[in-house]
Amino acid sequence: YREHPDLNLEVVGLDLNKFMDGWNMTAKADELNFADCQWTPCKAECIGNMNARAEQAFDLFADRYENSDAKNLLVFSHYPTDYFSSRQDFLRNLSNNSNHDIIFFGGHRHNVDNTTTWGTAPNRNWVVGGGGGWSCDGPSQGFLVGTVGLDDWVETTPVLVDYSVCCPR
Repeated sequence: YREHPDLNLEVVGLDLNKFMDGWNMTAKADELNFADCQWTPCKAECIGNMNARAEQAFDLFADRYENSDAKNLLVFSHYPTDYFSSRQDFLRNLSNNSNHDIIFFGGHRHNVDNTTTWGTAPNRNWVVGGGGGWSCDGPSQGFLVGTVGLDDWVETTPVLVDYSVCCPR
């Protein structure tokens, strides 16, 4: 994590690659693993590392959630919030603004939106994987602009391009 006291915010990065198959909302957290470990010569060690990193990430978020003095927490991971349905404790804290305004940024899906994710109101979250390339998982292609105000506010604005520019048929 990185504190920015002059802006009254912290940036918290989380390694949650264990949740690669989190799209499967019926899977329990202990059933999930980083499927790409199958391509390594040491699959069991890889899975163990990903499990440990995920627990360290949840511990880090819990620590910053409880102990940060910042008004705003900007939290990011490769995966969007709907991949964490098996970790309701995490989603509850992402949704609680009693101590912080939290904005979560996840990727993986190739789209830019805040409607296909697990809702974290009154806080906010975005999937920010748009721009074409490997695939187009929705009509909203582009990027997200974040603006941090000197009076402790954070604004997010999607900048979208015509779908056909990024995703020609």
